[in-house]
Amino acid sequence: MNGGALRTARKVYCDANVLIYLIEKNSDYHALVYGLLHDLKALGASFISSELVIAETLTGAVRRNNPDITAAYEAFFGAASDPMQSGSRLAQNFDLHLIPVSDPILWAVPDVARDFRLDLPDAIHFATALDQGCDAFLTNDKGFTDGEPFPTVYRLSDL
Repeated sequence: MNGGALRTARKVYCDANVLIYLIEKNSDYHALVYGLLHDLKALGASFISSELVIAETLTGAVRRNNPDITAAYEAFFGAASDPMQSGSRLAQNFDLHLIPVSDPILWAVPDVARDFRLDLPDAIHFATALDQGCDAFLTNDKGFTDGEPFPTVYRLSDL
């Protein structure tokens, strides 16, 4: 895994833990994630994640009964009483595109889960990255390995 090659990525998939570190301001990874996303955006990259990430991130905050973190996620993802309003300024600042879990993605998930030995949520993320033509997959999950032909997996702990 070569962190330098990440700088050439044009479509970067952000796994749930990347957004958790960013939004919760994780002491170990917040600065790294913020800096990476800022630098990659300046180089012309766009960021992709599955809409699944909303449920994944909020579940942790709700289980911990942490209304401040819940509010931070709602602000980032643009929770609103108006269903026509999509996204928030925070997510838009990073050019983060949330992709619906579509039928083609769901049909690809079993093969992705088998081929890469992933659990269901991770297989949905990886299938979404493949569906969207991402050339990089940013995570801190050791369960992900490089796809063929793309995306290349970049683990935060290795950067």
